[in-house]
Amino acid sequence: MKNKFLKTVLPVMLLITAVFIIGSGCYGEPTGDWYEDADGDGYGNISSYIGQSDQPQGYVRDHSDCDDTNANIYPNAIEIPDNDIDENCNGLFGITFYKDSDNDGFGDPNSGSFHEINFGDEAPDGMVYNSADCDDTNDMINPLADEIVGNNIDDNCDGDVDIFEYYTDADGDGYGSGSALPPPAVGVHNNLDCDDTNPEVHPYAIEVENGIDDDCDGITDEII
Repeated sequence: MKNKFLKTVLPVMLLITAVFIIGSGCYGEPTGDWYEDADGDGYGNISSYIGQSDQPQGYVRDHSDCDDTNANIYPNAIEIPDNDIDENCNGLFGITFYKDSDNDGFGDPNSGSFHEINFGDEAPDGMVYNSADCDDTNDMINPLADEIVGNNIDDNCDGDVDIFEYYTDADGDGYGSGSALPPPAVGVHNNLDCDDTNPEVHPYAIEVENGIDDDCDGITDEII
């Protein structure tokens, strides 16, 4: 039995051991996938790949960071509303929307709620982008309403009660421009339009990526 072991079993065992030793020498150490984490937030940049067995300094396994220059931007980060930044790398932007209970197109400033959307999406049902309504229970009171003298109400939400002036609305979008017109001229009761030649451009319009300040806030192509 001993001779049989020495002649058969032992050589086989030695052969298997040799195969493992030689095999590991042929193929080398297993490699790992590493990605640079330049901002130190624990998430790497997919374009900075290194393959090696040991973890390089400043590199991590994860490669899902959408902005590796900012430690506050990474998957699962807290989304901050209304800043035109996708903090959590999900391709959406956090926006504060406002309830429009009277369906006049203007929102209640005290009803804001946070939603994540794609750039240029419509507001959620029953909500709007703006918070310009001074009475969201009455659809006759909003920035586009006519000021009615003698009712002791700020109908057009401009801060003045029973005081109105007429302004030219050349593009017919409900928003005027220029100086007040002398009586008996007629027009609209606001001069909020920044481009009175384009009916798609006015305060509270939805900002879209088109190189135009659609909502007259002085900023072009912002998220809101």
